[in-house]
Amino acid sequence: MNDVMAEWSDFYTLIGATAGTLIGLIFVVVNLGADNAKAGDEHRVHIGVTPTLVHFATLLVGALAMLAPLSNIARAVALGVIGCAGYLVNLALLASKRIKDEERDTLWFGILPMAAYAGFVVTGAAWAIAPEYAPEIGGFASVVLLVAALHNSWEMTLLIVGR
Repeated sequence: MNDVMAEWSDFYTLIGATAGTLIGLIFVVVNLGADNAKAGDEHRVHIGVTPTLVHFATLLVGALAMLAPLSNIARAVALGVIGCAGYLVNLALLASKRIKDEERDTLWFGILPMAAYAGFVVTGAAWAIAPEYAPEIGGFASVVLLVAALHNSWEMTLLIVGR
């Protein structure tokens, strides 16, 4: 393992394991809520579940990229692609005409995830330029995205349970 990553391997292992576990729990909540489906639930699932799954999947794949035995340039490219893809998917979901303005929580569904995805891109650049700072930048971006995804999954769970 890269010397820069030696002290960070447990952190990224925990981030990846947490994201993978929460992806599974989202499917459990959605399946339990499917028994009581109502009109308009497909719309609510699209605006709540999809972004949250994207966030957790990004965390899982990002942790794998940080832990894989890659060269600094390969890790930089991987994290740059992950950040750009997450940013574009989140932007497309936010711009979707299916989401009404009153359903958008700008901070949790917009600002924090977009900042985290930009952080993944910056982490990729850091691996190419100054790798000694890259794990910290990636760690900060991962925590911001994890907190936003946890908040959004909690909101989604309350929405499904509260119907």
